[in-house]
Amino acid sequence: MKIIDIVKFNNYHAFVFDEIPSKLYEIHGDLLIGYDDSKTIIDCLYYERPSGRFYAFAGREFDLPLKDGGVIHCYGQYWDGRSRDCAKVLGIDICSLTASTKEELSKCYVFCGYYTDRDKLNKMIEEFQNGNPDYKVWEYREYEKYLKSK
Repeated sequence: MKIIDIVKFNNYHAFVFDEIPSKLYEIHGDLLIGYDDSKTIIDCLYYERPSGRFYAFAGREFDLPLKDGGVIHCYGQYWDGRSRDCAKVLGIDICSLTASTKEELSKCYVFCGYYTDRDKLNKMIEEFQNGNPDYKVWEYREYEKYLKSK
């Protein structure tokens, strides 16, 4: 997994990767933590019983694969957040990550939100910059036009 482009995203940066690896999840008390093999793409979820009209992910139903081979069925009970608690469990410094791939952005120009290990992200940024001395940070709409022209 490596950065192939950087896009200005509000006052931050969004990262375009060559791939977004799949994640497997582990339950830690009321936390559900998903991550890829390198712990670069992290998903921090916490359990809270849905009530009334308040369901996580608008009540969308989906299954998440567990590291132990099982599956957890989500139907509004796992909410995004508590990254500090997840960071303590994983023993790393977690930060937010806005990312996608060129392939996914070409289909639908929407970046996704993840969490990541801050040290690993900084190392990937450094590798990208060192490997691309003439790199540019794309403006958000400029990058969209660039993808559509391909």
